[in-house]
Amino acid sequence: MDQMDEGRADTRAKALWSLALVLAVVVPWLGTDAPQDDAYITYRYAEHLVAGDGLVFNVGEEPVEGYTNFLWTVLIAAGMGLGMNPEWLGPALGLVFSVIAAILCGRLAGRLGASPIYAAAAMALLALQPTQRVHAMGGLETSMFTALLLAGILPRVLAQRTARGDRASGIWLAAAALTRPEGVMVFGLMELADAFAARRARVGLATWAQAMLTRALPFGLIVGAHLIWRRMTYGDWVPNTFHAKVASDATIQMEGLRYVGDAVLGFGVLLVAAPYLLLSLPLARGARALCLWITTIFCLYVVYVGGDYMPTFRFLLPIFPLWSALACASVSLVGRGDGGVQLARRAGWAFCLVSLASVAYAHSRADYWPGQADRHADLLAVGELLNEVLAPDDWIAATAAGRVPYFARRRCIDMMGLSDRHIAQVEASPEAMGGLEGHLKGDGEYVLDRRPEVILFLRLMATPEALSEKKNWVAMARKQAFSISESQIAASPRFRAEYACRSLKLQNREGYMNIFVRKGVPVGAPPETKE
Repeated sequence: MDQMDEGRADTRAKALWSLALVLAVVVPWLGTDAPQDDAYITYRYAEHLVAGDGLVFNVGEEPVEGYTNFLWTVLIAAGMGLGMNPEWLGPALGLVFSVIAAILCGRLAGRLGASPIYAAAAMALLALQPTQRVHAMGGLETSMFTALLLAGILPRVLAQRTARGDRASGIWLAAAALTRPEGVMVFGLMELADAFAARRARVGLATWAQAMLTRALPFGLIVGAHLIWRRMTYGDWVPNTFHAKVASDATIQMEGLRYVGDAVLGFGVLLVAAPYLLLSLPLARGARALCLWITTIFCLYVVYVGGDYMPTFRFLLPIFPLWSALACASVSLVGRGDGGVQLARRAGWAFCLVSLASVAYAHSRADYWPGQADRHADLLAVGELLNEVLAPDDWIAATAAGRVPYFARRRCIDMMGLSDRHIAQVEASPEAMGGLEGHLKGDGEYVLDRRPEVILFLRLMATPEALSEKKNWVAMARKQAFSISESQIAASPRFRAEYACRSLKLQNREGYMNIFVRKGVPVGAPPETKE
């Protein structure tokens, strides 16, 4: 390639890099309809921490670790302590980390053997994924975890590793592990890969151990300190969410297999398969093998836990940058083979066509949960109205334990068990699969035994018509029950005997709030609707 061709290639790479950055900002900014409900669980914990009550879901109760994102929660709490509103801080931080992840994806592609233009293409491919549109600004920690994971992987794929880089990798991966527990798994996978590579290269035990300690010592100190704190604070070695979401059952694993299979179809079978098929290409082979090892085991882990109920494959977002970098690097390496310029051009055009087709297919199949903005406004209005009409010491029980309890400012029984120790420990109900992936536990009788003043059903708490005016409200509750706890409550004779339906006009929204109030509990009159 002469200097003129090199100049043109460099110009194209810079243009594509700039376009990818724009896409990394614009796609989530324009595509996010509303924050995720689980984000408000984080905000609730952060709010209590700032108030001096600790990282608890319900003030005055035994602490339960109903979050899976310690570092993210602490970061949100720090912002709240400075007077920032978590409702804009969470999405803003998510967007920042999403852009950082896109940049690191491009750097990773370069270290895996991609030319500058293919490294920029990896950034663009990641930015265009539907999962970025839905989850980057959803208020949860996924983008932060992805960026930290990439920061921890990058020093390990250098042609010439350094002690400083290994130490930085251990620190970054420790931060990732404090953001999501899967960071521990990725660190372990990388250490296994290093041990295997050292054995193949006949590296001495002392040399390997010294290098391993350079990485493991900072990782172990940081993660170990948090683990001890968790045990002392919550009485467990894993988050309560692990017990609530993870269950070993063939039905669950089959759902997880479908989840990963759909993600591969959406991302592009050829793009996922190409790095495996082209692993024999010599340049950066060890680095590409390491990334393939991580993505493969991560996918098997997601299969085991059964995937997720949210759209666009949130659980696999952390490895989407690896898929993008691997695909672009593999195609770029094909063009560097013996076929010369002609082969490079053909590979490039084929890659463009496959990538565009894959992105278009992914967006066409993505379930974006239409109407989320209206649903968010309804649940916000329900929470604020509950705050107006309930007594300060009243308890509520809710399936959606994020927005409504956060705005209601009341203690809450989390009927899906994320923040409830008892429900998290009951047996899972795989027969409930189909919209409840990751939320297969519940105990309606336990909820009734705790006698909350108000019970809320997810699909009935905000409706166009007043449910209390219908004689068959119990039958409607059975029909519209969403979670396992809701189904069991609606089927219990105690529900009709102990609770009555009450409907109140929502403030500044069309429709009604429908709540099931324990008989004899006074519910205050709603304030006058503001014009």
